Amino acid sequence: MDEMTYKEALLYVISGTGNTYRVSRWIEEIADRHQVKTKVVMIEDADFDNDIHISPDFLVALLFPTHGFMPPWSMIKFLFRMPKRTGVPVLCVATRGALKFGSLQIPGASGFATFFAAILMFLKGYRVKAVFSLDMPSNFISFHWGLHSKNVAKISNKTRSRLELLIPGILNGRRIFFTRNNLWEFAWCVFLFWLLPLLPIAYLIIARMFMAKVMFSNHKCVGCGMCARLCPNQAIVMKDAGPKKRPYWTYHCENCMRCMGYCSKKAVEAGHSWAVMLYFVISVPVVSYVWMWLHVALDFYPVRYGYLSTEVAHYFGFLLYIVYFLPAVFLSYWIFWHLIQFPVFNKFFSITTLTHYYRRYHESETKLKDLSGNKHKKTSSAS
Repeated sequence: MDEMTYKEALLYVISGTGNTYRVSRWIEEIADRHQVKTKVVMIEDADFDNDIHISPDFLVALLFPTHGFMPPWSMIKFLFRMPKRTGVPVLCVATRGALKFGSLQIPGASGFATFFAAILMFLKGYRVKAVFSLDMPSNFISFHWGLHSKNVAKISNKTRSRLELLIPGILNGRRIFFTRNNLWEFAWCVFLFWLLPLLPIAYLIIARMFMAKVMFSNHKCVGCGMCARLCPNQAIVMKDAGPKKRPYWTYHCENCMRCMGYCSKKAVEAGHSWAVMLYFVISVPVVSYVWMWLHVALDFYPVRYGYLSTEVAHYFGFLLYIVYFLPAVFLSYWIFWHLIQFPVFNKFFSITTLTHYYRRYHESETKLKDLSGNKHKKTSSAS
């Protein structure tokens, strides 16, 4: 067997339902066969002072799922926290959700995710050696039915075969930049930035402000707290709800789907009927109401009577909406969470959400304890 350029590899990983974690283990298996010592580290267990060795035969890999064509918030923060390292080789890999219908496989799109990580690492002094994305079964089970096990296996096996071709070359010093894979992602970037320049940022914000606030537990919840203990972002809090505790989703939620995918009772739901109600709550034309009140009560209308320019009025209206939006979302979810403590409301929101009928998904070979990281394992064992 040929001697590899890199003798050691460190894989920093974040994973919700196990897709990215499984990819890291496949890379580790391939590296071991080529006698490259490899270590998989969940990002919450990263120890920058001791993990990274500055040497030409040491490779760092960053593996993360795609959230709205960008890395997840937690991975973005991790990338900014990574220390500057001059000359350390780095590999950036994003997993993306693919769908399969019969013989037709629809590839996912990571968009700017891998490029963002690569640019940031380059600015920190690392030598970017390879950038690419990988299809794994889509785990967005708050929006679609979990894929059939046969289709899951086909997508996963295809990706594993691709890694068998890519990883030996990378470990032997090969650079991977100009590929059809990256051309596909670049085309998505051009399309998105031309159509909606702020879409990646907007998605990350909406995911925290809105999508997390539709999560709830149905009547099957036993209050075990597993979802809260093993949430990668500590985004779930167990709150008193009568004789037992129930999970409460905070703004730290990144919709990784770990809680829904791994709940053994299938108690975690995404409230689609509640999402419709919440949409109308945050769509209240509060700015128009305020202008109307000012005009009636104070005979004040900024544009018509020239008190403010149109631009200033629009700016003021935007700020006014933001002041309304955040409390409206927070208070609405607080009311919703208390409502579902009553069986009749819990039942209503459960049977009116599609996730109640969806097939759940998590990577079949990955156990929840594999994803928890050492810090979570210590917390779980102590509790």
